[in-house]
Amino acid sequence: MAIVASQPVLGSLLQAYLHSLDRHPLVTKALTSGILQGLQEQLALVLSGTSRSLSSKKKTWALLNPKVVQMTLYGLLISGPMGHFLYAWLSRWLAKRSGPMVPVLMLLVSNLVISPIQNAVYVLAMAYIAGQRSPKQLLTTLHQQWPGLQKVSCVLFPVVQLVASKLLHPNHWVPFFNLMGFVFGLYFNTLLKRQRRKTLTEKKD
Repeated sequence: MAIVASQPVLGSLLQAYLHSLDRHPLVTKALTSGILQGLQEQLALVLSGTSRSLSSKKKTWALLNPKVVQMTLYGLLISGPMGHFLYAWLSRWLAKRSGPMVPVLMLLVSNLVISPIQNAVYVLAMAYIAGQRSPKQLLTTLHQQWPGLQKVSCVLFPVVQLVASKLLHPNHWVPFFNLMGFVFGLYFNTLLKRQRRKTLTEKKD
């Protein structure tokens, strides 16, 4: 009974979100990205064991970890708006074209132009939040981590796009992409934090 009752509620929330997305796309995408990035960072801290090490150092684990706040701001001020404007540009560019090649062009530009930009900015933001401030450190991190992230993204993102185009209404694509991006980002973020913990432990030993 509870599951049945929850379905209309979830449907209403989805409709309210889609309405907000239609009326206020930039603000809605920025808020969505901010919330998901903050939640992703918090979960990655827990799953990687980083939160336990922070807790042992500070004796207490603050609910609002500075890195969580920073990732929330990254999503709100950078990631969300950047995605909005990049895909708005893509939509305008594709609107001038017609024919069976349009979906192919959308897939190619998304994966060869937009995705590399977003992944590069994400890696740089993660490195900066982790304490790497000098241009040399940031470029080294980008050189080491961006290729792997981009390779996985090029494999998974076309599949996600294909599933969305075949199974979902276009109005539901944005929430679906947000969810898939959250899961993918959580995996990469957790893996990155575990590698950093291992490196720090080896240096101490």
